[in-house]
Amino acid sequence: KNKTMKKIHFIVLLFVISIASCNSKKEKYEHATTFTYHDFSAKKDLKATKLEFDSLIMLPGDLLAFDSVLITIESGKEKIFHVYNIKKGTHINECIRRGQGPEDMLQPEFMNSDGKYLRIIDLATSTVYEYDKEDFITNPQPKPMNRIKLEKQIFLTAQQIKDKIMGCSYAGDKRLYVFDLNGKEINSIIDYPPTTIPQSEIEKRDAYYMKFISNEIDRIALCYYMTDLIEIYDLEGALLKRLHGPEQFFSRFKEYHDGKYIGASPEKGLNRDAYMCPRNAGDEFFVLFNGGYIDEPNHTTSCKKLFSFTWDGIPNKMYNLDDPIFSFSVDSKNKKIYGISETPEFHIVTYSY
Repeated sequence: KNKTMKKIHFIVLLFVISIASCNSKKEKYEHATTFTYHDFSAKKDLKATKLEFDSLIMLPGDLLAFDSVLITIESGKEKIFHVYNIKKGTHINECIRRGQGPEDMLQPEFMNSDGKYLRIIDLATSTVYEYDKEDFITNPQPKPMNRIKLEKQIFLTAQQIKDKIMGCSYAGDKRLYVFDLNGKEINSIIDYPPTTIPQSEIEKRDAYYMKFISNEIDRIALCYYMTDLIEIYDLEGALLKRLHGPEQFFSRFKEYHDGKYIGASPEKGLNRDAYMCPRNAGDEFFVLFNGGYIDEPNHTTSCKKLFSFTWDGIPNKMYNLDDPIFSFSVDSKNKKIYGISETPEFHIVTYSY
């Protein structure tokens, strides 16, 4: 009898393992390379240094650092942009009011910039502003050298790559709009990630929030908020590498109908924060990784892990941060990372990598 029971238990166990194996094989992204924490070539613990300034930093949402200059976007102040000298710890300028006037902005986001120009997109109006860097740093009323109104509404972020501007779409069937430097739409590229999980178009739209960055030469990297997925494409939208990891989880949304309104909501207890704030760093790119369940009572969007990947899609380094951050800027020339921490109150930290 005992032998029979053991045999039955063994058969049941094999059945459960088989079912679990089948389910895990069912749920995947097509043409994806999976990886884990062990695949990073190096791991390093980084210790933060808190930056002190002579002016209080309040509720910064984003920042940009280059040379000895730090610029923050601070929605809680009368003017949105605040400029600091990192070496001297001094506040040296503030500019651009929040509003709808010709020189105002409502929802600014830093774009990629170069040695001379600073680019900002106002997501509320899908308008790209290009400033002389020195003028923006020193002038309380800087005038844009160029202003480009994009033909379509941009969602989350945009980048200028050579003679084109790319921006995230939201409602369309393609992930990115492509514009010329006059703001005219000339193309839309990149489909939603193909997966074995059945998803409606509405579910896809909300499940695949992402931000992207470019090496500004020939590649773009899409980093997803709620599934640990990174995709690398060429500038025409051809897939070069699809990476799923380090934990291979998926974004779970369910479509619902409320009268005439159709939407999607996250399935309770199943969704996790994944990749945040990708940044170009020359021959590699950095991105924060969270991994926490969004329904947990103490969940925070601040991240203790920072990953770097080569532009060929190879996991490079994993950094463990002792002061978690939710946004950052990379000074690849001086091997510095400047981040925003909110524990216990908002402050700016720097890491040497």
